[in-house]
Amino acid sequence: MKKITIKDIAKAMGYSIGTISKALSNSHEISPVTKVEIQKFANEHGYQSNQYAKLLRKGRTNIIGMIVPSIGNPFFSQILEGIEREMSETTYNLIIMQSADDPKLELKHLEMLSKKGADAVVIAATGNNISLKYLQNLKDHGIPIVLIDRTNYAINTYKIGIDNFKVVYQGISQLIHQGKRKILFISNLSPGTSTERRRGYIQCLRDFDIAYNSDYLLSIETNSGRMEVLERLKSHITHLVNSSNPPEAIFTASDQLTYLTLEALQVTGIAVPNPLPLIGFANFQYTNIFQPSLSSIVQPSHEIGSQAFAILNKILDSSDNAITTSYQNIELQASILARKSSE
Repeated sequence: MKKITIKDIAKAMGYSIGTISKALSNSHEISPVTKVEIQKFANEHGYQSNQYAKLLRKGRTNIIGMIVPSIGNPFFSQILEGIEREMSETTYNLIIMQSADDPKLELKHLEMLSKKGADAVVIAATGNNISLKYLQNLKDHGIPIVLIDRTNYAINTYKIGIDNFKVVYQGISQLIHQGKRKILFISNLSPGTSTERRRGYIQCLRDFDIAYNSDYLLSIETNSGRMEVLERLKSHITHLVNSSNPPEAIFTASDQLTYLTLEALQVTGIAVPNPLPLIGFANFQYTNIFQPSLSSIVQPSHEIGSQAFAILNKILDSSDNAITTSYQNIELQASILARKSSE
């Protein structure tokens, strides 16, 4: 069946094309009675407006790009759910890309979003200087940018995450109050979060008058591949446990490292929590079913996503699409769930 056009409706109803167009756009220039008449006729005859053409005339695509390391990571998949839940009643479309924490792939995705004319970008950035410069360039050309989770970058834009220093400090404090002074801290190398998380660890030791030992600070390049990371964890933990100065607890500073550390401990036959209590970041919904149940730091992932879209929706919905200069760095509250693994 041939699609009915505005021209067809105008011819059939005896109105000008301009009147039909304004009525279908709900213009105040057309009387309510005429609008109802025209809209009713259009609906009955299967008229469909070309929204894409309208957007192009406005210089818009209604595309929002989202780049995360992996949607297989529960934390990032939950952020995605938060965004999509808010977007469901809008006309925006979300393009989701995975960087695998590879700066080259991240830059390729940013270039692709630029070519597609994305109206905005939400990103958990790798921190690569070239990618950050590209993001800055997009922002300078009027594309709103929201940094999620990894917010400790110099680019002046909207940022949504948590107070990484504070929550790690609280987690380490819990272990110290349980009598643990030799705490192995395992983190990745992402400057967006790890710098502040390591700082929270070191400052907490200092405040409790515990000497810092570099052997207890393990930083891992997590994009080197799962098996390589797992082998690194097994080797380092085994070496420390069998040394003359073994750790008394483990703190893991990312979701991925929490799960891989638990696997490394199981493979090497080191039990949790005896001899090694463990607490770590984990947004997996069912951490209570672990044996033992996992003590975890849970980030407000859905809220991060919903607030990211709320910011963009407000900007993109404004008449002039203006990006305010009063950028926000929103720090949401993370929670610590104490369970059997850290006792």
